[in-house]
Amino acid sequence: MGLSASFSPQASPVDIGPRAAVHLLNRIGYGPRPGDVAQVLRRGLEKHINEQLEPPPDPELEARLRAFPTLGQSIGQVLTAYNQDQRTITRVLDDFYGARIMRAVHAQNQLEEVLVDFWFNHFNVYIQDGFVRYATSAYERDAIRPHVLGRFRDLLGATAEHPAMVVYLDNYLSTVSRVDPRTGRLIQGLNENYGRELMELHTVGVAAGYTQDHVFDAARCFTGWGVDQRAGTFVYRPQNHDTGAKNVFGLNVPAGGQKQDGDRLLDYLAVHPATAQHISWQLVQRFVADDPPARLVERCAAVFLDTGGDIRAVMKAILGSAEFWAEAFGNGKPRTPFEFVAAALRAAGAEVTTGRGAFGALTNMGMPLYNCLPPTGYSNRGSDWLNPSSHLQRMNFALDLTIGAVAGVTVDVRNLVRRYSGDPDDPASVATMMSNEVLGRSLSVSTRQAVARVAPGGSVNVAARAVGLILAGPEMQAR
Repeated sequence: MGLSASFSPQASPVDIGPRAAVHLLNRIGYGPRPGDVAQVLRRGLEKHINEQLEPPPDPELEARLRAFPTLGQSIGQVLTAYNQDQRTITRVLDDFYGARIMRAVHAQNQLEEVLVDFWFNHFNVYIQDGFVRYATSAYERDAIRPHVLGRFRDLLGATAEHPAMVVYLDNYLSTVSRVDPRTGRLIQGLNENYGRELMELHTVGVAAGYTQDHVFDAARCFTGWGVDQRAGTFVYRPQNHDTGAKNVFGLNVPAGGQKQDGDRLLDYLAVHPATAQHISWQLVQRFVADDPPARLVERCAAVFLDTGGDIRAVMKAILGSAEFWAEAFGNGKPRTPFEFVAAALRAAGAEVTTGRGAFGALTNMGMPLYNCLPPTGYSNRGSDWLNPSSHLQRMNFALDLTIGAVAGVTVDVRNLVRRYSGDPDDPASVATMMSNEVLGRSLSVSTRQAVARVAPGGSVNVAARAVGLILAGPEMQAR
């Protein structure tokens, strides 16, 4: 992959290996757990990347997820249980949130988890939106997870037909126009929400140059795509479909079609050059830099088009690029609240049993899971999450975490430090252990000084206070 060619000549040979490994673990995962850096260096960066791109089964994670028995329930099962006892939805949501935190912290296939987060955000639905509340767990499981390293067309189609998306963007209300013959008033008609977001957010992007007429005709293609809200299943109702001819951004759809009008449009938009550009720009922003390098975006867009929208191939292009590796010696990309929480849990060697404490912390930081109301999703720009209030909450979370005050999480920092040949009663030794095992480089002067002031005594041990300060420090705020 030519990794060494992109490293900074100012970095010493001793620094290059750990810095590169930490960079990789931070960018294609949620950061290293203690011991991960050494393991990646032993196995080699390229082997680690290849295994992340072709993720093997993860039986240990699957065993952990058995603690969340509602994860496999269909929408219909969730609705049936809710109609019998409304309290059951609390367990469904607790399991869903807990599994998301557990996967981020414990999954071996870290790239897969990061891409689930990316693609859910790209095809965002809002979990508090009525029926969507009962469908979001199935949406992530069935429409997002199976396709995150597959073909973009499959992912696009799975989200388009999933009841969560159909209801969230009101496509179930969209029908051919009907007029009351007695009054002449429109009683049913087109809803443009899905047609608009399909083009603006999901595929070609707002800068592609389409018109309002194209949005209108895109929405017409999906009339009749609905939901049986009692069974929780997708339903196509031909009587609601607008069978007239349509023109969408260069695609002519002849009159007389049915559901295939929408399928044809998805086929067309999924491999459109503007889609290749838009999706590549967003992936490069997530994995490389807030301001994506234009040349890398162009190369990724070319790979997207050459492979028919193969997401794995685009990720290979990103991870094999000089631009990706150059960031290993930059200032880093600021972490979103979710990235920070997951990274801190991993760095502390935490064991997750439920997601309640972490979910509450994310809410305090302004990024509650699955609770982004607009279809744009949360910002992928790390710099958009830098503000005093959020950082104060990050500091509180880090300090609470290391003293065992985060619900649903257990940590044993003293034993963690000992395991990696550190002295849990010596702040300098704790700092060295964290530098070697998690950060891959030395702490800043300000962080070292703060840790050095930790003294024995009180109800919190030295190791817990020192690690808490390190996790709250500037080194952990970027990936």
